[in-house]
Amino acid sequence: MAARDEDPRLELFKKRDKLNAQLLQVNSQVKMKQRAARSTELTIAEVKDLPPNTNTYRTVGRMFLASPLPQVLKDLGTFLEETKTEISQMESKQNYLVKQAKSLAEELKQ
Repeated sequence: MAARDEDPRLELFKKRDKLNAQLLQVNSQVKMKQRAARSTELTIAEVKDLPPNTNTYRTVGRMFLASPLPQVLKDLGTFLEETKTEISQMESKQNYLVKQAKSLAEELKQ
Protein backbone atom coordinates (compact mmCIF):
# COMPACT_ATOMS: atom_id res chain seq x y z
CA MET A 1 0.00 0.00 0.00
CA ALA A 2 2.89 2.37 0.66
CA ALA A 3 4.11 1.90 -2.91
CA ARG A 4 0.73 3.06 -4.22
CA ASP A 5 0.93 6.22 -2.08
CA GLU A 6 4.38 7.08 -3.43
CA ASP A 7 3.52 6.63 -7.10
CA PRO A 8 1.44 9.82 -7.47
CA ARG A 9 4.06 11.89 -5.66
CA LEU A 10 6.81 10.37 -7.74
CA GLU A 11 4.90 11.24 -10.91
CA LEU A 12 4.45 14.80 -9.66
CA PHE A 13 8.19 15.10 -9.02
CA LYS A 14 8.92 13.80 -12.53
CA LYS A 15 6.47 16.34 -14.00
CA ARG A 16 8.11 19.10 -11.98
CA ASP A 17 11.56 18.14 -13.23
CA LYS A 18 10.31 18.00 -16.82
CA LEU A 19 8.65 21.42 -16.47
CA ASN A 20 11.81 22.91 -14.99
CA ALA A 21 13.87 21.54 -17.88
CA GLN A 22 11.41 22.97 -20.42
CA LEU A 23 11.42 26.31 -18.64
CA LEU A 24 15.22 26.48 -18.68
CA GLN A 25 15.24 25.64 -22.38
CA VAL A 26 12.66 28.32 -23.21
CA ASN A 27 14.53 30.88 -21.08
CA SER A 28 17.77 30.24 -22.96
CA GLN A 29 15.98 30.42 -26.32
CA VAL A 30 14.38 33.75 -25.37
CA LYS A 31 17.74 35.17 -24.32
CA MET A 32 19.34 33.98 -27.57
CA LYS A 33 16.56 35.56 -29.67
CA GLN A 34 16.78 38.79 -27.67
CA ARG A 35 20.52 38.97 -28.37
CA ALA A 36 19.88 38.38 -32.08
CA ALA A 37 17.21 41.11 -32.12
CA ARG A 38 19.50 43.57 -30.37
CA SER A 39 22.33 42.79 -32.78
CA THR A 40 20.01 43.29 -35.74
CA GLU A 41 18.76 46.60 -34.33
CA LEU A 42 22.34 47.83 -33.97
CA THR A 43 23.17 46.71 -37.51
CA ILE A 44 20.13 48.51 -38.91
CA ALA A 45 21.11 51.68 -37.03
CA GLU A 46 24.61 51.58 -38.50
CA VAL A 47 23.57 50.67 -42.06
CA LYS A 48 20.83 53.33 -42.23
CA ASP A 49 23.43 56.08 -42.10
CA LEU A 50 25.26 54.81 -45.20
CA PRO A 51 24.80 56.53 -48.56
CA PRO A 52 22.34 54.69 -50.85
CA ASN A 53 25.02 53.72 -53.40
CA THR A 54 27.29 51.99 -50.85
CA ASN A 55 28.38 48.46 -51.71
CA THR A 56 26.78 46.13 -49.16
CA TYR A 57 27.04 42.40 -48.72
CA ARG A 58 24.99 39.80 -46.93
CA THR A 59 26.12 36.38 -45.80
CA VAL A 60 24.77 33.26 -47.42
CA GLY A 61 26.32 30.26 -45.75
CA ARG A 62 30.05 30.79 -45.95
CA MET A 63 30.05 33.35 -48.72
CA PHE A 64 29.07 36.97 -49.17
CA LEU A 65 26.70 38.22 -51.86
CA ALA A 66 26.59 41.80 -53.05
CA SER A 67 23.16 43.27 -52.35
CA PRO A 68 21.74 46.76 -52.82
CA LEU A 69 21.46 48.73 -49.59
CA PRO A 70 17.63 48.98 -49.66
CA GLN A 71 17.38 45.20 -49.99
CA VAL A 72 19.75 44.67 -47.07
CA LEU A 73 17.70 47.03 -44.91
CA LYS A 74 14.49 45.29 -45.94
CA ASP A 75 15.96 41.85 -45.12
CA LEU A 76 17.21 43.06 -41.74
CA GLY A 77 13.82 44.57 -40.94
CA THR A 78 12.04 41.35 -41.88
CA PHE A 79 14.43 39.31 -39.76
CA LEU A 80 13.90 41.68 -36.82
CA GLU A 81 10.11 41.42 -37.05
CA GLU A 82 10.24 37.61 -37.26
CA THR A 83 12.56 37.49 -34.27
CA LYS A 84 10.30 39.74 -32.20
CA THR A 85 7.31 37.55 -33.09
CA GLU A 86 9.22 34.43 -32.03
CA ILE A 87 10.21 36.13 -28.76
CA SER A 88 6.59 36.97 -27.94
CA GLN A 89 5.53 33.38 -28.71
CA MET A 90 8.30 32.02 -26.50
CA GLU A 91 7.38 34.40 -23.69
CA SER A 92 3.77 33.15 -23.89
CA LYS A 93 5.04 29.59 -23.63
CA GLN A 94 7.27 30.66 -20.75
CA ASN A 95 4.31 32.17 -18.88
CA TYR A 96 2.29 29.00 -19.47
CA LEU A 97 5.10 26.83 -18.09
CA VAL A 98 5.46 29.07 -15.03
CA LYS A 99 1.72 28.76 -14.32
CA GLN A 100 1.94 24.98 -14.68
CA ALA A 101 4.93 24.87 -12.35
CA LYS A 102 3.07 26.92 -9.73
CA SER A 103 0.02 24.67 -9.87
CA LEU A 104 2.25 21.61 -9.65
CA ALA A 105 4.01 23.10 -6.61
CA GLU A 106 0.62 23.57 -4.97
CA GLU A 107 -0.24 19.93 -5.67
CA LEU A 108 3.04 18.85 -4.12
CA LYS A 109 2.34 20.86 -0.97
CA GLN A 110 -0.89 18.96 -0.40
